Amino acid sequence: MRVLHMIPDIGIANGVMSVILNYFKAMPDDIKFDVCYFAEKEETRQADIEKLGGRVFEIPAPSPKGLLRRDMCTFFAQHKGEWEALHIHAPHFAVFMAPQAKAAGIKKICCHCHSTWYSLEKSNEIRNKLLALPVKILTDTQFACGEEAGEFWFKKDFFVLRNAVDCSLYRYDEQKRTQTREQLGICDKFVIGNLGRVYPPQKNHPFILKVFSEIRKLRKNSVLMLVGADIDGNLLGIMNKYSIPRESVNFLGNRKDVPYLLSAMDVFLFPSLKEGLPVSVVEAQASGLPVLMSNRVTDEVVVTDNVFSMALDETAENWAQKAIEMGDVFRKDNFLIMKNSGWDIYSCAEKLAYYYKTGIYEI
Repeated sequence: MRVLHMIPDIGIANGVMSVILNYFKAMPDDIKFDVCYFAEKEETRQADIEKLGGRVFEIPAPSPKGLLRRDMCTFFAQHKGEWEALHIHAPHFAVFMAPQAKAAGIKKICCHCHSTWYSLEKSNEIRNKLLALPVKILTDTQFACGEEAGEFWFKKDFFVLRNAVDCSLYRYDEQKRTQTREQLGICDKFVIGNLGRVYPPQKNHPFILKVFSEIRKLRKNSVLMLVGADIDGNLLGIMNKYSIPRESVNFLGNRKDVPYLLSAMDVFLFPSLKEGLPVSVVEAQASGLPVLMSNRVTDEVVVTDNVFSMALDETAENWAQKAIEMGDVFRKDNFLIMKNSGWDIYSCAEKLAYYYKTGIYEI
């Protein structure tokens, strides 16, 4: 059977796209994912989707004008009978897709929320809130990345579908750590790391740099590893402001060797301004990394005993001291903890596969 996933973009830095791929890889062989999107990105996951046997479709951006043009009616009519389920990854888009999918004969339609906000742009908040009002009428089942996100979008009667990962892939490995540190030339360094794109600015890179400048005062051999972030003029300006040497910050951009990079780090610094349920924090814990995160991140993501939450109004000096303290802790293998706590992708994918086939989600 084939399942169609709807997501705004398939960019390589899109965390929700990573979640979809994680589930796709863990699905039984008789279930394939196709993905439709409307927002263009320079680097995409199209090749990854197609490698797994999926197809990618670019659709017109969902809008009231599109409803009048019957854009989605045309799209589903052209592909009638190809999908047995539709998985919409944004509640405010259900109004533009669910009725048309139902009319085309798709039996199972679910909606999945991944955030605790209506929009990162204030001008779109009221619009998205209103568009999401009929979502429970239009879709059969509602999923959320966590309890807080589900309560925000659906209020009640939803299922938590975790942003699970392949725990074996992220398992800490000393050899992997040594090899990666040698390749990056950071063998004798104290490595602070973060995983996330610079824009939109929710990952709070300016504060990461401010904290790192304080860490360097206490640990001269410190380096900062920014995975998913490219060299940015604004960030370079902030580095100059705090007298951070250019060679002490590694802008690594989008990478496919994230498990290796996490093994190479000593502390995962995550002072985000807002999050749904960040996959990167799950990955960091699966890698045995100590995680220092902001109190804006839901504690639902905390699995291990080496995660500490701090307020963003704490001083950068306090953040730096805590990061160093956490980085001096012995690195542990968290594989069994993560798996037994229900964060392994294969057990979660089994439940989702059963839903796609039967329309029933069993907790």
